[in-house]
Amino acid sequence: MKLLTKYALSEIIEPFILALVAFTSVLIVDKVFLLTKYFVEKGVNPLYMLEMLFFYLPAALVLTVPMAVLVGIVTAFGRMSADNEIIAMKTSGIGMQKMIIPVVISTLILSVFMIFFMDYSIPKGNQAYTELYSQLRRKHPALVLEPNTVMEEMSVVGRKWYFSDIDGKTGRMKSITIWERSGNTPKIITAKEGELEFFPSWTALNLYNGNIYQADPKDPSKGYTTGSFIKDRIILDIAKSLQGDDRITAGPRNMSINEAKAKLKDLNEQLVSPMTQEYVKEYIRKYQLNDFRVEIYKKISIPFASLIFGLIGVPLGLIVRRGGRMVGLGVGVGLIIVYYILLTIGEKLSKAGLYPPLLGAWTPNILIGIAGIILIIKTVREAPLKTLKIINRLFPSQEQ
Repeated sequence: MKLLTKYALSEIIEPFILALVAFTSVLIVDKVFLLTKYFVEKGVNPLYMLEMLFFYLPAALVLTVPMAVLVGIVTAFGRMSADNEIIAMKTSGIGMQKMIIPVVISTLILSVFMIFFMDYSIPKGNQAYTELYSQLRRKHPALVLEPNTVMEEMSVVGRKWYFSDIDGKTGRMKSITIWERSGNTPKIITAKEGELEFFPSWTALNLYNGNIYQADPKDPSKGYTTGSFIKDRIILDIAKSLQGDDRITAGPRNMSINEAKAKLKDLNEQLVSPMTQEYVKEYIRKYQLNDFRVEIYKKISIPFASLIFGLIGVPLGLIVRRGGRMVGLGVGVGLIIVYYILLTIGEKLSKAGLYPPLLGAWTPNILIGIAGIILIIKTVREAPLKTLKIINRLFPSQEQ
């Protein structure tokens, strides 16, 4: 029995790792391109980029581990069935339940581990990512500056600014134009070069070799007065751009289960408090309550997808044995797509108040889990399942 367990799990490991690497790579490819842009165009140390990618990985792994489990199991058992190893085991008196039980136990252990991994690693990883990115923006102003774009970052009301180019290493900008309006009096400032200078509570835009064009505040129709400068300084609002990231980390997806439950309790207390204004209560009921409830349930349901995919993976692998590895991969990916479509629909309906949050997070697990249990029972009893003949017709035997 121990030998059989080791053999079955060893057959799963290789396709599991390959699928995990493939799915994770696809999921983080946009982040890799963004970080590469920081390195190539903005002059950021590549070690920082690797560190940021490391902090981002936990959020990706929580999604890709269940995917890899399904593909690994379907591929492994499909291969063993195609090579008649399953028939040989049955002939030797080894029942299917003896092959299924180790897989179910292993995926159950993995699911429990992923719950703790998701609960700890995602909040910590996202917080570390945000803090590192904020530090990098202070060291490398080019990260928040885009040439040939009217800048919204670090602007105040009534002021917009623009520059044509930036040195990624020094952060020095070229051909800067600033538009300001105070009341009905417009002012335009141009400078050949400029750079940001950061202070603990504010940020300065230092300008070099420029001109100022300002309308007469008493009579704008008289035209503009002009002036020139060698160096000038303008105060910018950096607090807005830094606080934006803080708001991102405050969402339920970036909290631990206990933190999200505490916040949910606080929201419920606000609803019954006579001190809370009615429009605030309506906002909490409409947007926040279901959002937190769904996300709390998802922190359990998504890790448990590994167990659910383990239940359905073994019989599914035996069913699609005729097509080999590629068919196993195709069926696995197809089921993964169905799972996440159901999860997305359930999440949207639950947050809109049209579906219970618990079911919104757990419906894919329930449906696929029931299908998996039925298939396992049929497989153990070696009973035919007529509806599965369609799969065998789609993937005819490759044997000559």
